[in-house]
Amino acid sequence: MSKFPDRHKELRKKRELLSKDLAKIMCVEPATISNWEKGNRFPKDDALIKIADYFHCSIDYLLGRTDDNLKDIYTGNLPPQTITIKIDNESTFYLTAKEVENIIRQLDAVGLNVNKLIESAKNKSL
Repeated sequence: MSKFPDRHKELRKKRELLSKDLAKIMCVEPATISNWEKGNRFPKDDALIKIADYFHCSIDYLLGRTDDNLKDIYTGNLPPQTITIKIDNESTFYLTAKEVENIIRQLDAVGLNVNKLIESAKNKSL
């Protein structure tokens, strides 16, 4: 039996989210969340990825293949695209993935908790 229903419900409750609130975040109907958590339905691949990204866990954790919910969800190099960062109406930066990695390393070197900063930024964008 899949561990997904229990893991999904546990993660939702840890964030103190009602089913209807998570449904809005996931762009699904509240009944869909209920069906996932009861084991009546299983999310499609794109929804499963979105759930893992939102809860910052691996798909393996959601599926019960590991009990480590803090496992890195991505450990490779960033793809070679350009990342656009717009600070305000006058400051737009076009950075490569390598430049973003360097910025993250520099922030970490001066003692800034980069993971906490990113988590905070993601939560504010929702």
